[in-house]
Amino acid sequence: MPKLQKITKICKVFFITGKYLKLACKTNSNVDLCKQAWSNEIISLFNLKINVLGNPISAGESFLLVGNHVSYLDIPVLLNSSPDITFVSKSEIRSWPVIGKAAVKGKTIFVERNSRHSRNVVKNQITSCLIANKQKVVIFPSGTTSIRTSSFWKKGAFEIAKNSGVKIQPFRINYNPLRIAAYVGKDNFLIHMYQLFCFDEINVTLEFHEPVLVTNIVADCTHWKKWCEQ
Repeated sequence: MPKLQKITKICKVFFITGKYLKLACKTNSNVDLCKQAWSNEIISLFNLKINVLGNPISAGESFLLVGNHVSYLDIPVLLNSSPDITFVSKSEIRSWPVIGKAAVKGKTIFVERNSRHSRNVVKNQITSCLIANKQKVVIFPSGTTSIRTSSFWKKGAFEIAKNSGVKIQPFRINYNPLRIAAYVGKDNFLIHMYQLFCFDEINVTLEFHEPVLVTNIVADCTHWKKWCEQ
């Protein structure tokens, strides 16, 4: 693909996001439908070929989804299967041009990872979303993107599930080519997107496990970490 076309596609990412952000901000708009339409256009733009294994949780049920985190592409991939989910994200995303405002409108829950107070506030917010609002919340326990087995997972998601009695639904995402799709380390956002558009298509496998109850926070965190990162 010629250089100009790649640059044009990068601009389209922000244009598409801005378009649906504007629609979502309209009175009586259906934010979930906007999120689904946005994910469909982004998936088409990057030419992601998604194979879904297992079944995402049904609408109207509250679950906590936990899984591996490879790329910002994880967001449209997951929304494509379940547009009514809410993400927990690092607070830095809020300041990203256009995308940050879209994340806010999409009811993303932001956490300052290095602040214990922020983490405690977010735990209470997630519990409220699950119990009172019957929402589906996605947490990436690794806290960052990775293509290698992470040294540990934060146990917060499993503590929330155990204390609230809400089931978790583990998921795992894999890309081919993996390193090209992965947004890790010191990758630059715009350069990474430019490189993605060098490929005619990217294959994605998204696998959902059956929902399960958390009975032992530490043991379950370790077990599902291994499953999700296989």
